Amino acid sequence: LRPAALLLPIFALLRGRPAAGDSNFGRPNVRSASSTCASVEFPWNGGPLDKVYVFAKRPDDLEFVQWGAPLPTRNLGTDQYTGVSSYRFLMRDLPAGENFQVRISDTPSLLSGDVSEASETSTLLKTSTVPAAPSDLQIHRTDLRLNKQQHDDSVCVDLHWSHPHPQLHQEPDDVYFRIRWNTMAEEAKQFCQDKVGEISRSCGTPLGSVTSRLPSAYTSICGLRPNRTVRFEVEAFTCDMASAASHFQAVTPTTAPNLVMTSVTSPPNQESFAGFRPLAVLSWVPEDNPLIEGHAVYLALRDLAAIRLLCWVPKGSGGHLEVPIARKNHTYSEDTLLLRDYWNKQQVHQEEELIVATRSAVVVGGVKQSYHIESPASSHRLGSWLVLTEAVKCLTSFEAKYPEYVTHPVVPAWTQEEALTMYD
Repeated sequence: LRPAALLLPIFALLRGRPAAGDSNFGRPNVRSASSTCASVEFPWNGGPLDKVYVFAKRPDDLEFVQWGAPLPTRNLGTDQYTGVSSYRFLMRDLPAGENFQVRISDTPSLLSGDVSEASETSTLLKTSTVPAAPSDLQIHRTDLRLNKQQHDDSVCVDLHWSHPHPQLHQEPDDVYFRIRWNTMAEEAKQFCQDKVGEISRSCGTPLGSVTSRLPSAYTSICGLRPNRTVRFEVEAFTCDMASAASHFQAVTPTTAPNLVMTSVTSPPNQESFAGFRPLAVLSWVPEDNPLIEGHAVYLALRDLAAIRLLCWVPKGSGGHLEVPIARKNHTYSEDTLLLRDYWNKQQVHQEEELIVATRSAVVVGGVKQSYHIESPASSHRLGSWLVLTEAVKCLTSFEAKYPEYVTHPVVPAWTQEEALTMYD
């Protein structure tokens, strides 16, 4: 062996460059750049890679310098033929308008570990681009399964908004969200904020099917005081910290209804059982609030994510509702008891509960909106009693004008013609 061949790897190591063919890193490629951020992709022929150390320099600089803490990477996929994976990461706080090159390593030094070659020279923009402001801000009712009555009587609302750039790709032009709220004469409180460079949001959940022109998202904001005028702010910002905000002001829902449920399971003294039907009697005190439109009574299966609207009681109809019930054996909410009786060849039933929430209108700028909000839910367990939905007659939807039975008994049809007549 010639001595010169042995010295080449040593000289390369001293200069901070690994010998050719020794690195599992492919050459980095600056995919896109803004004024202070850049998205970099690179091939990797190794095991899972969660983070990388990034080094950068300008063309006239002598050495590469480490660019902050290690950056998280995103696996873009693996080539099925070569087994080489592609990764991406987002660089931040670069000097605007400068030319730069990038190298990456799996250790905090270019003198050890696996080191890539330098990328081609890329140029940052001189100015930042301001994102579009969020639009179509609204508040809606929070899911009753989450909006339970709290010990401090606080309430929850769902804040909705739309924006043309809802997806995160670890690109410099990704748009992140920050939400603040405050009541009158109080300082704004930050509720949530997306983390720059992440591919999943911590501020907002995308809505897959909506009627708005732009993609929409929402977040549930809890801990609000009831019947308060609250100002909500949704701010969109980029990796360059350029931002645009929109505001929305509305009144929060009322507290959970003060409701009492009485189970009437036997007739009064000295009265006959003939014709008697057990009832669950719901009673509440109507509130004198011009925004309240009525009370929604829901039927739910205890400890299961199953709920449906049973009856709608508009304002002015009185705070009273009678629900026919029937006692059923082997009715539980615990899985172990249900399985025990089921294995013993018994017919089992999931325990039910009645949930009542106060439904209010939303007024923005003196104009009543088409959407509504609801108070926290007041729930009441029925134990071993089940609701006879075929015997409950009430308004079965928020748009209903006339009472009707919640369900109808299933009538067997012997022919197709007979079956179709049931829907005439």
